[in-house]
Amino acid sequence: MFWKKKKKPTDPISISELDDQRSAFRYVFRPEHRLSMTFKGRAVTILDISAGGLACTDKGFKKYDIDRVTLNLKVPNQDEKSVLKAEVRILHLTRDDKCHCIFENCTVDEYEIIHKYVLEMQKQDLKRQAP
Repeated sequence: MFWKKKKKPTDPISISELDDQRSAFRYVFRPEHRLSMTFKGRAVTILDISAGGLACTDKGFKKYDIDRVTLNLKVPNQDEKSVLKAEVRILHLTRDDKCHCIFENCTVDEYEIIHKYVLEMQKQDLKRQAP
């Protein structure tokens, strides 16, 4: 005879907690420090970045457009620039002219570059805010 294990009760997770977790691994650029890249032959401004993807300005793109991009990421506290070469695919276009994109076909090392960049940029911002 088998007995069912009783499940431990769990606390429900609120939507605001999920939003906080999402921003924990995403770096939102201040307007004066935004990066740029070329996507489908057009210069766009990067608004935020994470290991999953980025958001950029829309220059008349279509959903699911894809291009191979190169990003020169100057990681704080690191002497050389980290170069990220990845495919970027647009998943969602907003009414306020933003493209929400994902990185595709990245290596583990390329994802690590982005994680390192996001972490170091967040740490740098926290140092600026400290009294």
